[in-house]
Amino acid sequence: MVPCVYCLDIGELRDEQVLLRGRDLYLCAPRGQLVEGYLVIAPYRCVGCLGMLPREQFVELQRFKNIVSAFYANVYGVRHAMFYEQGRAGRNGSSESFPLHAHLCGLPLSTDIHSALTGRYASKALSGIDGLAEESGPYVYVETSDAVRLYHGSEDLERMRLKPRIAAALGMPERGHWRDHPGDAELARLIARFTTFRERSTP
Repeated sequence: MVPCVYCLDIGELRDEQVLLRGRDLYLCAPRGQLVEGYLVIAPYRCVGCLGMLPREQFVELQRFKNIVSAFYANVYGVRHAMFYEQGRAGRNGSSESFPLHAHLCGLPLSTDIHSALTGRYASKALSGIDGLAEESGPYVYVETSDAVRLYHGSEDLERMRLKPRIAAALGMPERGHWRDHPGDAELARLIARFTTFRERSTP
């Protein structure tokens, strides 16, 4: 099995990529910047999806999400960001080939990815990220400016990859796989800009 990128003790993420640390979760800037500003919120514990987190951890998850939204608005001028989680594991925890460590992805943009998922998968509207509490899977959570929806009810969701679909919707299909587009220049700028943002916004 390949190493888990989001297990910090593995060392796949460099120290400067870990931007904020909370009690149960942390915020990082991973490689594979689909666009500059791609951020991830993940728990320290290697669990298969956010729906497996204890309900009380959703308070910290929302707090980190609010910080990311404020960063996007302040630095990129984006007031309606996109957040998504591909909860491939549901409550199974891992696949045979790679670990499935829950992580919420954020992008400083909003695109119509719902049209690519609606009709193909069963779905339901959610009021926000806390609607994932105790959600079984596999599922895909997508929050955009016009809808917050959970897609579920199909084993295909365990194999489907959402990032390439988002890249295609943005007209940048070559950025859908991090090995093809590591985005290291964008990553360096993101880390610098987030560091400056936090320095200016912290009393």
